[in-house]
Amino acid sequence: MTEDDSDSEVSPSTAGDGLGARRRRADAEQNFSRIIEATVELMQRDPAPGIDQIAAAANLGRATVYRHFANRAELLEAARRQALEDEVVEASDGTADAPNLGDATAEIFDIGELFNRVPPHLLGDQVVAEARRLPGVSSAALYVVDIDGSRLLRFAGSQEFPSELRAPLAVGPEIPREGIANLRRLLADELPGSVAAPLYLRGRAIGLLLAVGAKQTTLDMLARQAAPAIDLAERYTDGFAVARRHKTISAAGEIQQNLLPPRVVQMTGATLAGNVLPSYDVGGDWYDCAENSDGAWLAVADATGKGASAASLGALALGAFRAARRSGANLEQAVSAIHEAVLSVSESRAVVTAVIGRWHAPSATFTWINCGHPFPALITPDGNLHPLKTPPSKALGAEGSGDPGWTSDSIHLTAGERLILYCDGVTDRRNATGGQLGLNGIKDAVINARNTSAAATLKAIEGAVTDACTDPVEDDATLIVLTPTPPSETIASPPNQ
Repeated sequence: MTEDDSDSEVSPSTAGDGLGARRRRADAEQNFSRIIEATVELMQRDPAPGIDQIAAAANLGRATVYRHFANRAELLEAARRQALEDEVVEASDGTADAPNLGDATAEIFDIGELFNRVPPHLLGDQVVAEARRLPGVSSAALYVVDIDGSRLLRFAGSQEFPSELRAPLAVGPEIPREGIANLRRLLADELPGSVAAPLYLRGRAIGLLLAVGAKQTTLDMLARQAAPAIDLAERYTDGFAVARRHKTISAAGEIQQNLLPPRVVQMTGATLAGNVLPSYDVGGDWYDCAENSDGAWLAVADATGKGASAASLGALALGAFRAARRSGANLEQAVSAIHEAVLSVSESRAVVTAVIGRWHAPSATFTWINCGHPFPALITPDGNLHPLKTPPSKALGAEGSGDPGWTSDSIHLTAGERLILYCDGVTDRRNATGGQLGLNGIKDAVINARNTSAAATLKAIEGAVTDACTDPVEDDATLIVLTPTPPSETIASPPNQ
């Protein structure tokens, strides 16, 4: 089957027709993004590249390009819009100057003044009201992403806008920058009269502002102010958390959800994407990341058991991890602190397995301790998967005589490689034949990822987990993907915006 034959479109109305329909839709989204990315890159050298050039750069046929874009002018306009989107993201990260917003004629609210004046649960309504004050705007709506990363849910604004929208390539409740092109494509089909501005915060979107009649630049400016205000407001109200859930979450799932850090993280020398599926019920898994002066700490962990007991044990382990590193502990001391904490309450012999590590950007080195957990995996630039099989230490909280003997291992990562940390809910996922997804399933998913970014890789693996069979995910599926930044792009992490 050729690339052209595989790129069949699926409308939103057929999205529930089965695994085959979802895969075809994912293929179409992947090809669309490849076309846009190739065009943006070519336009840096030639402002008007030809269709043949674009198709060759995207490794697709002309027919696929024309299936997504009626003509070259439409494609070039979409690429120009994506290039501006990239500028806005870089400006929100503090890594580049903001784009020229000379046509912004309305005063944008001051984030601090607004937050102090408006009750947190009404902040969404206020953002919509500010959007309606912009010249030419007749109606507006604010959307947040649900915790599954499957849809955008209208939080505030006019009921003229749909109550929900599909969210291509979202990672949990966040949309990475490479997912915005497909989202704009979806909106162009479903809401062609609307202008969309993602709420960017450090390289990922935490929501979406839609308006009719707005200028793109002024709406982008408003969205950039609204994003940190909403991020802050979520600490003071349940309103946003309620909006992100489209089904009831268990107590264990709620504990788990509140433990998680951002899903997409730009850090010195690397990009990270992490998530937990299904996020609604089991509750024993967690992952964590934090960049400090001694490097970026990363961890994935799995507490034995299910429900509230597993969630409580996992929360204790995470608390011990954070307390240790905030007290100046090194890697071995942090692992020992978690072990002692779990051991102190583990009357039923429950344990926590984990990979606890640290990314050191200057040497591009990841150092880790494996505590009875599945081996990390390295994806090479050619798509091969290599488990990093080193003798693991015993699980955290496991009883036994003598020193546990925490042993660390290190690996140097180069551009194009991807490091994957995961829990057994990923590899043990049952497939339609009764087997398990396994490492081969991860490898196949990575090969079919839209690109080699951390977010796209994670999303491809999550897709393999959910598509393995029609049964609900029976265990937490937790993973982290870390991708080194090419040397020419490496910068010090700016302060949070």
